[in-house]
Amino acid sequence: MPSRAPLSVVVCTHNRHGDLEQCLEALASLEDPVEVIVVDSASDPPCRALVESASLPRAVYVREERPGLSLARNRGLAQATSPIVAFVDDDAAPEPDWARRITAAFDADEAIGCVGGACVARFADGARRPRWLSDRLLQFAGITRFDGAARVARSSAEWPFGANIAFRVEALPGREPFAERLGRTGATLLSGEEYDVVEAVRAAGWTIWLEPSAVVRHTVHAERCSSGYYWRRLWWAGVSRARSTQTAARVGLRLLAAAPIRLGLFLLTRDRVHLYRTAETAGFLAELVRLRRRPA
Repeated sequence: MPSRAPLSVVVCTHNRHGDLEQCLEALASLEDPVEVIVVDSASDPPCRALVESASLPRAVYVREERPGLSLARNRGLAQATSPIVAFVDDDAAPEPDWARRITAAFDADEAIGCVGGACVARFADGARRPRWLSDRLLQFAGITRFDGAARVARSSAEWPFGANIAFRVEALPGREPFAERLGRTGATLLSGEEYDVVEAVRAAGWTIWLEPSAVVRHTVHAERCSSGYYWRRLWWAGVSRARSTQTAARVGLRLLAAAPIRLGLFLLTRDRVHLYRTAETAGFLAELVRLRRRPA
């Protein structure tokens, strides 16, 4: 019977068989042994055959009939057997030394509860990066902007992205830490589930660590090179904040105050990140109104 791998890798997938195949190929090429858990989140058709055909001796296939990224992540976590669990998006491909870089960060300091690696853009399927798609805006497509060497995350603005994030299992808040009211479900761009978990880990006294050397190539499809995607993505970012925050009134006031400033920054810099972030304010306020009108 094989010994327990030092790292469990959870890949949640929904109807992205081509992306998943590339992700599994990259995981099979890792220089270090890992346990791979693929959670098939209501894909049609199911991706069991694809997973079982991959060159991954430690691969586990889990079928979840109810769609939802948070639900899938909790299912994958429940299957993991290693003391460290990493989450990688199905459209991300880890570099060969990725697992070693992740586990080395945890080994170096027992106070580290979460490690976030770098997500480097990989434009695919003929996608061309338009001139207006700045590095700051690409963050909303899951591309990181790490500067310098590995270090402690300085604030919540630097929390790791869910496409390349790992946790010490004992640091996680409960057996199902990812809130099902957040995270992708179907065609929505709801997010924020990993943000809440990282914040809970930090609040419990653990260190959040950024490890730029732990790299995944995160696919940027043509959809994420279009203006419409970022209007939707930022709207849903606002909805996510309304659902996750415990200080909704204060956040709402801050977003309202920021809206004209962002418009001014857009006119000054022509960086569309400021323009699209006004949609965050609109999404937050619309969701806040909906939640308050909902019957108790």
